[in-house]
Amino acid sequence: MINAHHIFIKPIMSEKSLSDRGLNKYLFWVDYKATKNQIKQAFYHLFKVKPLKINTIKLKSPSKFSWRTKSQLKSKNFKKAIITLSSKDKIDILSIKK
Repeated sequence: MINAHHIFIKPIMSEKSLSDRGLNKYLFWVDYKATKNQIKQAFYHLFKVKPLKINTIKLKSPSKFSWRTKSQLKSKNFKKAIITLSSKDKIDILSIKK
């Protein structure tokens, strides 16, 4: 199993993610190879809260062409996790204990 601190890369801080917090949805960038079960276990390990639902989205990075080296440049692919909690649970994203 992957370490819980290696699964979660960082929380997503945008206007949409802040508005989703009213619906108890939290957005995180996660490791591209992490499964939903691994994300669920790592979330419980970090925050001691059991998530209701986890949705994941794989985002492929665009490839760029370098005119200097005449080759394709590829950056990392990303995976976004949307974690829904029950209405009585809340977490403080900025207080992850390592």
